[in-house]
Amino acid sequence: MSGFTIEFSPWGRFHARKKQEEIHRWLNDIGVSGTDAFRSGMGRWRPPSAPGAWPNSRTGGLKGSIRHETTADSVTIGTGMPYSGFLRNGTSKMARRKMSDNALKEGMSHSRLGKWVEWTRG
Repeated sequence: MSGFTIEFSPWGRFHARKKQEEIHRWLNDIGVSGTDAFRSGMGRWRPPSAPGAWPNSRTGGLKGSIRHETTADSVTIGTGMPYSGFLRNGTSKMARRKMSDNALKEGMSHSRLGKWVEWTRG
């Protein structure tokens, strides 16, 4: 019976390089995808949105005010509408609705690196 030998030669040392332009592009893609998810998830008023669903749009003000901001190391999705906090957190008379944190999650699920990173709610 003949035999064979397997030898392992280790590779040289790997060096990771941070490519800031790629990180910024990726974060911006999350912002665009998340903003699109937020806007497209909103329905029309009547009836009001269900608890835990995207808010329905009565006048279009909330939908039109949704924006994302990308910096070198973060992305933020939000709206400046005064009542958006009530939708995000809920009140004693209304359950929470999906808002910017949900939009970020959906944006990340569409990005190619989303499974290797995590987001935090500030």
